[in-house]
Amino acid sequence: MFNNHIIRSKWNYQFTRALSLRVIGQYNTVIANRALSSLDPAKNLNADVLLTYFVHPGTAVYVGYNNNVQNLLSPLQQDGSGNLVRTPGNFINDGRQIFVKISYLLQY
Repeated sequence: MFNNHIIRSKWNYQFTRALSLRVIGQYNTVIANRALSSLDPAKNLNADVLLTYFVHPGTAVYVGYNNNVQNLLSPLQQDGSGNLVRTPGNFINDGRQIFVKISYLLQY
């Protein structure tokens, strides 16, 4: 009926005892047989990057970035069933995020 292929790679690098970097990349695709399934063929590519700095135990600073692209038609359109229309090969960016998080241990 359909095949779902997922390729995921996770890389960690420790620069120093306090500073580390993590990178995760993932590719996901759905290959559907139109005669047996109503699923649309879909492709998705996602990347995550996280930089971590531990000031001292219990206190850390995190800086992260996430990016996601899919094979959606641009501009976005819906088919008769309300699903987003997909293209065979073009990717559009459907999500991007940058964040900073500070975690601090209070002692009293």
